[in-house]
Amino acid sequence: MPARVDPVERRNHIVEAALRLVLKEGLSAATFRRVAAESQLNIGSVRHYFADHESLVVAVVTEVGNRMGKRLMKHAPPQSRDAKRHRQHLLALLEELVPLDAERHSEAVILMEVITASRTIPAFRSATAQMATDLHGVLVAALKNMAVPQPNLEAQRLASLLSGLALDAVTAHGPRTPTTIARILRLHVDSLPTRR
Repeated sequence: MPARVDPVERRNHIVEAALRLVLKEGLSAATFRRVAAESQLNIGSVRHYFADHESLVVAVVTEVGNRMGKRLMKHAPPQSRDAKRHRQHLLALLEELVPLDAERHSEAVILMEVITASRTIPAFRSATAQMATDLHGVLVAALKNMAVPQPNLEAQRLASLLSGLALDAVTAHGPRTPTTIARILRLHVDSLPTRR
C-alpha cells in the first residue's frame, strides 16, 4: 500500500526547496526541474502543487512574509502610556524586519529578489503590494501609539529606511553590518518627535 502524503507538508517541503535555491542563486534558479531535484521529488510532484514558476515564487515570498509576521506578533504594544516603552516597542518591530541575523538576512535576500522582479513580472506585484500594505499598517499602529505626528507619512519614511538598510546589507552596495543597522534604527527611533 502506498504511503499517504500530507499535501500541506509536501507543499511546504517544495516551498522550502525553492526558498533555498532562490537564496543561493536567485529567482531564475527556482525552475521546476531544479526545485524537484532540491526537494528530492519528481517534477510531476512540483507541478501538482504549482501551476508555474510565478506561483511557486509567490508561495516562497508569502512564506517569508508569514515568518516575519509571526515574529512581529510576538511584540504586543505596551499597555502603558510610557513613551520610552513605546519607542522600545517600535524598535523591536523594526529589528524583526532587517537582516540582523542569518534568518533575517535570508529573508531580506528573497524579498529584494522578488520586489525587484515585481517591476517586470506582474504575477509578483500583488504579493509584494500586500506585504507593503501589511508593513504600513504595523508601522502606523506603532507610531500612533507613540503619538508621532503624521504617522502615515512617518510609516512611509520608516519603510524606506528598512528597504534601504536591507538592500545595503544583502548587496555589495552597502554592505551594512548588523551592528550598524541596529544603531541606525535606534538613532532614527530616538529622533522621532511625539506629541506627549
